[in-house]
Amino acid sequence: MRKLDWIKVILVVSLLGNCYLFLNQKRDNRKQEIRDELLNGYIYRDLAQLEATIHDQQDHNWKNETLVVQKIDDTMDSIIMRLGMERDNDKQTVFWKLHDYMKKFVVGDGTLALDITLDDRQRADYISLGEKLRSKGWSFKSGIIDTNWDIFSSKLEELVRES
Repeated sequence: MRKLDWIKVILVVSLLGNCYLFLNQKRDNRKQEIRDELLNGYIYRDLAQLEATIHDQQDHNWKNETLVVQKIDDTMDSIIMRLGMERDNDKQTVFWKLHDYMKKFVVGDGTLALDITLDDRQRADYISLGEKLRSKGWSFKSGIIDTNWDIFSSKLEELVRES
């Protein structure tokens, strides 16, 4: 084969290789987006369920306080799972802020006990948290659940911001 033919073969192989790499990267990016939206949805769901559980316990005179503590634990699990799977440092920072904020509401040593009794200060803290969750849109009554990163992160930042 002539030199020009070899160059054509190399160009075709290079073009095919680049197409494969481009499509593979595009597929990986889409998988990452889906994973992120799914994990963000878990956090949204747990925060909304926490708000509903706090509201329900208020309405029923705190008859089953353990439910609130369990929902805090579920929320912490979702945050930790998201943190463990996140590679972006800026996103990790947002989730660490949320983790540290929610950790203030963990009762006891973090292990789940079935005989938890909350004191008046803890109940007041949970009531305040429930109101803050509701006012910041972390409720099933708020309508559409948007797990797009820009909207989701701004809602998280707003939640953890001290008032």
